[in-house]
Amino acid sequence: MSAYNNKLLSPATEDDAQYVCIKCSKHGCKVTVGQIYRLERNYNNPQLFVGGEIYIVDDEQKDNYSILMLCQTVLYK
Repeated sequence: MSAYNNKLLSPATEDDAQYVCIKCSKHGCKVTVGQIYRLERNYNNPQLFVGGEIYIVDDEQKDNYSILMLCQTVLYK
């Protein structure tokens, strides 16, 4: 994580974020605490998510859309 801290800045808004660092994980969320993941965006439902629905590819290589609801995170750009 320290290698990323020198290059990443905190974003002004959630829409600007490109990466997420996991600070605390809830039971069942397949991510590693302290790991930085690249944020992906799904644009399949523009009526609900104008900027794209945020998700990450978790440790099991599955799309995880609940990361911002289930885990304590810090967003970076």
